[in-house]
Amino acid sequence: MKTLLLLLTFLLSSCSMPEIGNIVNSFVSGDRIIPAMTRCDVLSRDRIRISFSEEISVNEVKINGRVPAWQLEDPSTVLITCHEKLSVSEPCDLFIRVSDKAFNSTAVRMKIYGRNEEIPELYINEFSSRGTETQPDRIELEVHAKGNTEGLCVMDGTKGYENHSYILPSIDVKVGDYIVIFWDAEGEDEITVNEDGSRVINLYAHSSETLASNNGVFVLYDTASGDGEILDAFVYTNGETTSYSGFGSRQVEASYNQLRNEFAWLSDAFNSKEATSTRSVCRRLGSHDTNTKTDFYICTTRGETFGYPNTSGEYVPQ
Repeated sequence: MKTLLLLLTFLLSSCSMPEIGNIVNSFVSGDRIIPAMTRCDVLSRDRIRISFSEEISVNEVKINGRVPAWQLEDPSTVLITCHEKLSVSEPCDLFIRVSDKAFNSTAVRMKIYGRNEEIPELYINEFSSRGTETQPDRIELEVHAKGNTEGLCVMDGTKGYENHSYILPSIDVKVGDYIVIFWDAEGEDEITVNEDGSRVINLYAHSSETLASNNGVFVLYDTASGDGEILDAFVYTNGETTSYSGFGSRQVEASYNQLRNEFAWLSDAFNSKEATSTRSVCRRLGSHDTNTKTDFYICTTRGETFGYPNTSGEYVPQ
């Protein structure tokens, strides 16, 4: 009897599509179709659900070389419970081997992250993509509900189309705190406190490239892999357009279309043509997040307020 081995490599929190390795079937009379993994969801820091295309038996499960507890939630779905909590920010190795009634077998290897169960409510509050040596590219997130930032991920593009991604460390945050991410600058992470008691958490993404100056996308994900829920997004351009067709960037256009398809951005891009290193793009004070360009404006010259409440002064071209 021949044996089937399917090796897949994943980078996920709720799983992404695998890279398919070697496939070898169990050629039994009649059924030669292997059970295919159809879905993988990391439910928490210690539970994972994996579904297959048909009824299966579980032959082997290991996480970081150890055998976890598992049970069949239904004939085609395995619920795995880890003995130790999975890291939210460091990948763990999961291996599972299953077979169907005809003894066709599949083995899957994945890199997984635990899921942060204390995600704060965060909005992109201020943005600068035209930085200088003294005023580098920065992104400010404002905290609207408390939680912990471990494993949250920011990208200059959607998953698969980004130039760089940065995973936030574990920091307990409260309403009114600001997280300022320096994209291409060097420095040491630090926390300072404003006079009103709000904290400014300065983090460094250590990107080798600046943010796109003219046409770009910036996304905040709830998982370290960037395959989870989009918590917030910002789409910007140096011209007035309803899409990125004609801009010569398939990467940005693909990110833009993906955000539109997932309802994470609901309008054409924000026109950031008049923004500079000291005229940042700001979220309107007290505005409800509508996932559209109307949430934002360009502040007055030298009106950037990273780490503080946004100014109400709006730049008006002469």
